[in-house]
Amino acid sequence: MKGGVKDYPVAEIDALRILEEKLGRLTLGLGIVGAILAELPITPSRLLDTINRITNRDATCYDRENATLKRFTFLVKLVDVCLSIFDHADGPWSLASRMVKVSGCFAPSAVPLPILALAAHKVPEKHGGSMIWKKFLKRAASCSCTCSHVKKTESEALSMLVRFGIARSSCRPDSVLFHEIIRLYSRRRGGSGVASAMVRAVSLRGSVSHSSEHLWAACFFLFGFGSDPVVIELKPSELTYFIKHVALPLSIHSFVTFSQCNAALELLRLCTEALEVAAESLVSRAEKWFDKSFCCLRPYHSDAQYNYLWQELALLKATVLETRAKLMLRGGKYDMADDLIRKSILIRTSIIGEHHPDTKSARETLSKLTRLLTNVQVTS
Repeated sequence: MKGGVKDYPVAEIDALRILEEKLGRLTLGLGIVGAILAELPITPSRLLDTINRITNRDATCYDRENATLKRFTFLVKLVDVCLSIFDHADGPWSLASRMVKVSGCFAPSAVPLPILALAAHKVPEKHGGSMIWKKFLKRAASCSCTCSHVKKTESEALSMLVRFGIARSSCRPDSVLFHEIIRLYSRRRGGSGVASAMVRAVSLRGSVSHSSEHLWAACFFLFGFGSDPVVIELKPSELTYFIKHVALPLSIHSFVTFSQCNAALELLRLCTEALEVAAESLVSRAEKWFDKSFCCLRPYHSDAQYNYLWQELALLKATVLETRAKLMLRGGKYDMADDLIRKSILIRTSIIGEHHPDTKSARETLSKLTRLLTNVQVTS
């Protein structure tokens, strides 16, 4: 490790060499060690001793996909120490630590600070920690980064991540990049609620034009693609908001701008299935509520509320079906488009009537589709 300004005795130089060897001379680990030694009044030998006394919490849960973490167990312990420093500086479960824990849920590209910070704020808080870390940090209490428990702002938390080498700045304004090993670490240490926090943050602050890759990552968690399982489930109201403001714009943008036709159509198909499952679940809960409502003096939900939510789900399904039909129409899949648009018209006619503007719009799409089908049959 070069570039240091401290003069260490021979024993400390030997400790530095051991740290370097245990980290496999990985630039990420060396940078974190250098930052800790620069920020804290701690010697290399004491840092080495502190890391060695940390037990490997993931010794029995590594799998083939996380073989990288198994190769760098010492680095994992070092990151544990670094996050403990953040918690000591900003109080238990600090904003900087939560940013790290949620980073693995995002796509492997630059993450906008507003989305990252909002996701971090939505991660459930934890308390407590290792006594070894607490003793180590107590000795280093005079450090500039651990002298106050005043909560850090979003920019200050990001600055701390960059200073300690956990993250690095991106060429995109107000964005940050995380090393793939840090992302793997966060997926192991994140715990329950992290993926849900990321999805909710993306749905509120995500942008199709500036963060489409993270919107896709949220869709993978919510809907699952191929053999990937569904990771989180949203309430019906949250699901409708996500599909309206994330999934629908994302699918149209991907289809039109990048010609990602199959991905866009598959996303819309999964949205349709999710809405159907949510509607069925809502009907089931409504039936249970109806059975119990006579013995409850103050029921939480009313029949009108369930009916409104069900209609919202059904009408959104009609919108998704119409969008799928229009995209298939552009792709030349006329027969499948015809079936989808007719289902959309049936739903809207049953709920909002045949004279509603949305129903008329769907009928216009059907008329256009019928003309195209007629032309195709004539030319063939």
